[in-house]
Amino acid sequence: MGEDKILVFLDADPGRAAVHYQRISVVDQQRTFWVRTVPETLDILMNYRERLEIVSLDHDLNGETYVHSGREDCGMEVVRWIEKRNPADYSHVQFVVHSWNENSGPRMVARLQKAGYKAELSPFGMEHK
Repeated sequence: MGEDKILVFLDADPGRAAVHYQRISVVDQQRTFWVRTVPETLDILMNYRERLEIVSLDHDLNGETYVHSGREDCGMEVVRWIEKRNPADYSHVQFVVHSWNENSGPRMVARLQKAGYKAELSPFGMEHK
């Protein structure tokens, strides 16, 4: 993989991951890390920080919907971790929240933006109407 840029896709749903991979180029498929858990995501964010390009986050994991944002096993936990970092460390990263959770998704984006990061809301599938 050399020094290629890395894409991260946090989503516990294998079906959604499969659709995501079908929608991206072969080159992007080869440089995308599909992660299902918060610890896996944080591991990638820490170990590949300088190579990150896009980090796409879901909120509700583990096959659940509308989970409480205070839980440590949801996408908001990744946001809380990122908020504690120096924005300069991740200023080159585009964060995309692809959650359909209409409460937590926008809050994740707002918190990332408030902390100085590039972030946008793009519920999964909406980008391919």
